[in-house]
Amino acid sequence: MSSFASKIVDRAFRIAMMGEPKSAEQMLRHSRRVVGLVRPPAMLPDGVTMRKTTVANEPAVPPGVPAVCVSTAKPTTTVLYLHGGAFICGKFATYAGLCGQIAKRLNARVFWVDYRLAPEMPFPAAPDDAFNAYCALATDYPDDPLVVIGDSAGGNLTLSTLLRVRDVLKSRKGSKLLRLPVCAVAMSPLVDFAKASPSRSANGTSDAILSPRMIEFATELYLAGHDPKDPYASPIYGDLSGLPPMLLSVSDTEAVRDDSYRFANSARRAGSSVQLLSREDRLHAWPVLYTALPEARRDFAEIVDFMRTHLRYSVAPEKPTPQLRIASAN
Repeated sequence: MSSFASKIVDRAFRIAMMGEPKSAEQMLRHSRRVVGLVRPPAMLPDGVTMRKTTVANEPAVPPGVPAVCVSTAKPTTTVLYLHGGAFICGKFATYAGLCGQIAKRLNARVFWVDYRLAPEMPFPAAPDDAFNAYCALATDYPDDPLVVIGDSAGGNLTLSTLLRVRDVLKSRKGSKLLRLPVCAVAMSPLVDFAKASPSRSANGTSDAILSPRMIEFATELYLAGHDPKDPYASPIYGDLSGLPPMLLSVSDTEAVRDDSYRFANSARRAGSSVQLLSREDRLHAWPVLYTALPEARRDFAEIVDFMRTHLRYSVAPEKPTPQLRIASAN
């Protein structure tokens, strides 16, 4: 059963979204206005600091990708965080509390990157920025285990980044410092722009944040006519072998529910390790609402445990990979 706080937030999102947008342009204006008005609590944990910076993978993206680094004093892990927002919006204030908790609990430096947004900069600007930011962090922190995590659109970018890094490593054209992350987390990722997921319509009214029409308009703005089955746009259509351990979280009432189930099943068939954190009656990408919802805090603890498990394994490769079992819960 959803908490009282979750019901209030669900209602607030439904009011804020003001029903179905009539056009892509209307959705763009309204989404950016709503994101600009949101002021979630953003206090960082004790011992965690924040600074604006740039991550650069010369000479590909001069002067680099703007970012915010949230870090402990002596971090031992580097995390790339890729935010959601339908590829058209997103701001650090929404993620400050979550990134602070990741930094604190993993003793990490967390880079929240401000990748380029559509429609001003459509595909492939966002995945290019995500990939180049990852390459820069791999170079700048050669001794650190790397983790990639993202939500919604950022979950898509997380998975496309894995495919691209894997492809570059297979081609042997990357830097000697480039390597796959030890694990990755995608919260409520959208992985298929070709409209092949039945939950888009089945959960069109149960999802308080995303609707089929909103996904359609986001696709129009982001892809701008590009092939929706390009694996770097829709990771479900890529070769899913040889990827690092992944955790996907999704609610059974989300419009993108089937994206996670389909990706997990395809990746497992390809031999990659995927764990699915499936819940009922949760908001889209609910773990992001760490500061507001008890459900988010509980499930975020599961996500942290997953990352810790594989971070421990990354420094003790002679031991078999532990398997974290995450059961469905209400």
